[in-house]
Amino acid sequence: MIKYMGHEVTEIDGIIIASVVPQLDGVFTKTIRKYIKVEPLFVSAGIKTGINVKLDSPKQLGADILVGAVAAVNKYQAPVMVVDMGTAITFTYVNENKELLGGIIAPGIRTSYNSLIKKTARLEEANVEKPKSIVGRDTVSSIQSGMIFGTSSLIDGLIKKIKKEKGECPVIITGGEARFVLESLEEKVYYEENLMLEGLKYIYHRNKK
Repeated sequence: MIKYMGHEVTEIDGIIIASVVPQLDGVFTKTIRKYIKVEPLFVSAGIKTGINVKLDSPKQLGADILVGAVAAVNKYQAPVMVVDMGTAITFTYVNENKELLGGIIAPGIRTSYNSLIKKTARLEEANVEKPKSIVGRDTVSSIQSGMIFGTSSLIDGLIKKIKKEKGECPVIITGGEARFVLESLEEKVYYEENLMLEGLKYIYHRNKK
């Protein structure tokens, strides 16, 4: 992949990893040391991020959530909220003092859909796409409405509740499934496709100074 992008392994002088599968950290480290000859930097407890994690159990915080929060704070300032749409939909709130106070975790679009199909007999499979009408005229469009409009309503509703409790702030949305709901959201959001990569860049440079 590196050569495909017009680069050589010898050009790499640093690597940062936000791992959500700790069992593979050792494999990554050994492979990188062997083939790239650098020591990887992992996003973990003790790393400098510029954000103070104010959770009951800070070590339970996913590296991806922390990375997204760092990028959002650096790009939009604090307070800020991050909605990350993947296997799960996570909502993360950082206050004006750059304290990560917590968030919300809900099932992602495909996660909910796969559970529905697995546990419900005689339902047809449906692609993740916006139906013509919110009220479906057949099984497929009804499922699509639930996936797209149901998820967008969940996001709108939780954004409103968080703002009601914590106050107004910009809302950043990212993740592989974000594009499916952007047109259906009523709340104002800022779509950042590469938020995680930007967060990794900020953290890397902060720790290599």
